[in-house]
Amino acid sequence: MRTTTRSGPHWTSDRGSAPIEAVFVLPVLLALALLFIAGARLSSAAGTTDAAAQAAARAASLARTPDAGQAAAVRAAERVLADQEQGCAGTAVEADTSGLAVPVGQASEVTVTVRCTVPLGDLFFLKGGPGTKTVESTFTSVVDAYRTRG
Repeated sequence: MRTTTRSGPHWTSDRGSAPIEAVFVLPVLLALALLFIAGARLSSAAGTTDAAAQAAARAASLARTPDAGQAAAVRAAERVLADQEQGCAGTAVEADTSGLAVPVGQASEVTVTVRCTVPLGDLFFLKGGPGTKTVESTFTSVVDAYRTRG
């Protein structure tokens, strides 16, 4: 059924207005959905990176030498990121294990920073294209003052 109204000397029709509205509304809804997905991906990556930094610092603080602490930190961070199936385009683990070199009886600490580069380009149909965000987390763990060191 065709609806027409008389407004002045011209006749108008409502036919065809729904497709025109869809042309304007659908891209906005799609952009909002992709923005929500990107935010969820970054939030998940931040939580996983926090857990990886914490596990890495704890593992490094249990080591007996600075070199062993470095290796333990990297292994622990990679294990947490893999277990959580965190899709990082790149990861970096930096461990300050100088606290493992202090003499027994002195308080010290180990600090680990984990970085995860989260890909976002695939959300905008640019597989492997631009659009990454690096999430970083740092955690410090106390080294037992009376634990023997190598």
